[in-house]
Amino acid sequence: MQIWLKTLIRNSFFQVGIGLFITMILGGVVLQWLETGDISKGNNPFWWAIVTMTTVGYGDFSPETPEGRMFAVFIMFAGITLVSLLTASISSIFVAQKIREGKGLEKLNLSDHFILCGWNSNANKIINSIQLLNHNQRKIDLVLINDLSEEEITQLKTRFSKIKIHFVSGDFAQEETLHRASIVDSDTVIIIPNNLDNDQNSHDEKTIFATLTIKSIDASIRVVAYLLDRENLTHIKRAEADEVVVSDDFSLNILASHVIDPGVPQLSNQLINTNSDSRFIRKLIPQNFVGKKYGELFNHYRDKNGALLVGLYYEDENLGIGSILSADTSSLDNFIEQKLKEGGISLQEQSKVHVNVNPSADHIIKEGEKALLIP
Repeated sequence: MQIWLKTLIRNSFFQVGIGLFITMILGGVVLQWLETGDISKGNNPFWWAIVTMTTVGYGDFSPETPEGRMFAVFIMFAGITLVSLLTASISSIFVAQKIREGKGLEKLNLSDHFILCGWNSNANKIINSIQLLNHNQRKIDLVLINDLSEEEITQLKTRFSKIKIHFVSGDFAQEETLHRASIVDSDTVIIIPNNLDNDQNSHDEKTIFATLTIKSIDASIRVVAYLLDRENLTHIKRAEADEVVVSDDFSLNILASHVIDPGVPQLSNQLINTNSDSRFIRKLIPQNFVGKKYGELFNHYRDKNGALLVGLYYEDENLGIGSILSADTSSLDNFIEQKLKEGGISLQEQSKVHVNVNPSADHIIKEGEKALLIP
């Protein structure tokens, strides 16, 4: 009780409120003693005190005696001072909140937003790609969780003006930091390693730990993780990351294609480059084509706008064998793992996005399938 009372007494709003109340009571009582007539009757002196303190000055009542007028001057200055303090207290709350937001210390109130955990030289490219790929100009809220300075965040907000960038400062593997980013209501979380200047395994370990933390908060949160070492792929899958991107997998294939299949890497670049007019796009399949043949849908897109239908995809909730094994690597788990690997069976959870490239013309379109096109 004493702690609550001390906290209340120290509160600036309480102090200013008590000051206003005392000034109103004191002004009304003293005015009754100094003045006669309507101004001193009933509640009128207290009404006059409130009007005078707030400098509204309706003029319905005013003191007539010299003493009353001198006292009115005192009430005016006291009222101006107290009201100014009240205004300053209110303003300070908003200013402090703005400062905390700039430093990434404030809890965000967002939903259906994207979260980018970590920061390195590739982060700018990721944000730029998100901005360029937003062809339908939907509102995008992107929360950055890292240790950048306030000045660097301001520069990012200026550079990527088409995206509403928010900032949370702290360790993205900590629950408190993630909750400040309103992670439970987020659409997708992207995890990338911080500054690629030391041991790859330590970066991957943090990515795996952050994924485990996020999934422990809410298993339905979609997590896309970036790994530096393919050896850690089984571990990140056990952490139940929804999608995993491994460093340089694609780059190495493209490098080999330049030697063996010239022309293929150039085509690949056109199909995935964010600035290309021929970049792959996805479309919802019109409902009237569900149950019809792939060939009919192919002709529909070709005749409608000249787009080339190259495949279909759908999403599901598959569970890999690796997820069934316990997180603690017991001797039994190790034995099962070894035998499955010897048999050529993958322990990894397969991607929840399944792609069917160039299916036969007789393939029947199913509910939930979507189209992949070259415009």
